[in-house]
Amino acid sequence: MDLVEKIKAGDVRSTARLISMVERREPEAVAVIKEIYSQCGKAHIIGITGPPGVGKSCLVSALVGSFRKMGKSVGVLAVDPSSPFSGGALLGDRARMIDLTGDRDVFIRSLASRGAHGGLSSAVNDAADIMDVSGKDIVLIETVGVGQGEIEIARLAHTVILALMPGYGDTLQAMKAGIMEIADIMVVNKSDKPGADQTVAELSSVQNYKCDVEGDHWKVPIVKTQALSKEGVDELAQETVNHYDYYKQRSAIGIKNRERRTTQFLDILTLQIRTEFLETLKNDHSLQKWVKMIGDLELDPYTASEQVVEMIRKSR
Repeated sequence: MDLVEKIKAGDVRSTARLISMVERREPEAVAVIKEIYSQCGKAHIIGITGPPGVGKSCLVSALVGSFRKMGKSVGVLAVDPSSPFSGGALLGDRARMIDLTGDRDVFIRSLASRGAHGGLSSAVNDAADIMDVSGKDIVLIETVGVGQGEIEIARLAHTVILALMPGYGDTLQAMKAGIMEIADIMVVNKSDKPGADQTVAELSSVQNYKCDVEGDHWKVPIVKTQALSKEGVDELAQETVNHYDYYKQRSAIGIKNRERRTTQFLDILTLQIRTEFLETLKNDHSLQKWVKMIGDLELDPYTASEQVVEMIRKSR
């Protein structure tokens, strides 16, 4: 049985191996992704984002348990800002997921962001597809922190959960508007702490409605949870199902998938063009001259870029 067939059969080792190959950008991995691409699109992709310290990893672990009670298989992709096993508090949180790894219908994987633009690993899209083809019903993607990368998750996930905790009212004011707009579900975790109801009230004041293609509106729910005790987590899991069903019934999931694939295509194209240009730069003396002039402050990078684009246009 070849690698593709093993992945389609849900083989854990083969799935892990291909994700590692994708992270290393091995040519063989690209060939496999091309082969499995047409079989993607069955999994419900859920992104979980929010400031550090709100208990996202613990929330993910609890959500896995809730989805398993629903009979759904789950893949988890935890995007780490530095390395797959960076240690410290981050790894400590994820250690709580270890008790889930004995379940063959649960697959957990950390991915290094490797400085990718937006803070999301360039391998996340491919890894989500691999988990999809391996038969996972749900793919949970946990991001770290709140910023451009967490806006990027909205282009990948069908459902985005914004996790907060009591006392984050000031943080709400400081957040970019885009962060609030991407949330399909808002969560106040650690709701046993003082100020939980106040945080819910503050969220309610900025609670928005999402308009779909038919003009209907999805009212963004606010769910209180205590991930450690799992209180409220079943309700949160059900809200993600409700959100996915809401858009499926309105044929909006197809639009979301096409948006994701367009973004993926542009990301891959940009990377390939950049790689090709850097290779050309090594052997093109005129380009090296530009680089030297930029470094010596004799030419600004904007003008240089415009000249390169113009040169490409003339060469067509």
